[in-house]
This record gives sequence, structure tokens and C-alpha cells, in this order.
Amino acid sequence: MRMLFVDAAEQILRDEGYIGISARQVAARAGQKTQLLYYYFRTMDDLILAVVRRINERRLQRFEEALASADPLRALWDLNSNPAGAALSAELTSIAIHREEIRAEIVRSAQQFRAMQVKATSRLLAHREDFPAAGIVMIAAALGRMIVSESALGLTDGHHEALAIVERALLDFGARHRDPHTSPPAA
Repeated sequence: MRMLFVDAAEQILRDEGYIGISARQVAARAGQKTQLLYYYFRTMDDLILAVVRRINERRLQRFEEALASADPLRALWDLNSNPAGAALSAELTSIAIHREEIRAEIVRSAQQFRAMQVKATSRLLAHREDFPAAGIVMIAAALGRMIVSESALGLTDGHHEALAIVERALLDFGARHRDPHTSPPAA
């Protein structure tokens, strides 16, 4: 039963954004009474924290799958630039701005996840000391979110060019990762 409410809250965040999230809306989406929601979750913040934790578990799973893939750099980029993930992240950030406990959980898990990404990227780009892993991870995360946010507004100027640069970098880094003695592909 508890997961029905978590599912419903996450779906509302995806469909309507943080503005649509209320105990009444979540209970209705779950097909349950509001009182039952408060039986499983003391507060709405507790429910949102459950959503955040579940999203983080899925993100960690996708991260591990990306690292195990044939092209981990590309898979990590895809993870960071996933439109659905970026949109949900924006909604949770909007909630976190006003709720300290949710903000603390998001920051804690984001710091942990970023450290994991930096460690993995450092290994994958060990041959490219001129590109610090922390900077690459930050650029990938920021660019992915910005493209999703701007696309949602209908602003796409420069997106194609930025994605072309990412594509060239992925090809270059990937080629050098596989065989450090080969030349990068022609642009």
C-alpha cells in the first residue's frame, strides 16, 4: 500500500509538477483515502522523501549499468541528459527550495552520486589528464539539464551545436580510451 502512494506522488510530479502535489491529489491518484496516506507517511515531506530515495535507487542502478556498458562514457552522458530525469529533478528542486529536509536529502545524495561519477570518469579518462573528471561531470550534468529545461520552453538555439560538440568529444575520448595510440576521428 505504501508504494501506491509513492507511485502516485511520483506520477503527479512527472505529469503536473510540484504544484499538483497535495495529500488529496496523491490519495486520489492512488485510489485511496487521504487518511490512509497519513497512516503510512506522517507528513507530505516524508512521502516526497520516499519518492526522492526511490528515484536515487533507480539512478544508482542506471549508473552501474552505464559503467558496465560497452561505451560507458556515452552511457554516462545519456544518463545525465535524460529528459525525463532532468524534468523530474527540476520539480524536486522546486520543492526542495522551500523544504529543508528534502533539500538536505537531495544535496546529500547528489554529492554522493557526483563523487561516484567523478571517480568513474577519472578511471575512464585516465589517459586525458588535461580534462579533469570533476569538470567533465559538472559540464555534462549542467548541459543535460539546461538542454531539457530550455527545450521545455521551446528555446533550442545552440542545442544542436552543443550536442555536436559532445558527440565529437565522446568519439574522441572513446577512441583514445580504447587505444591511446590511435588518432581521434576526423570531425
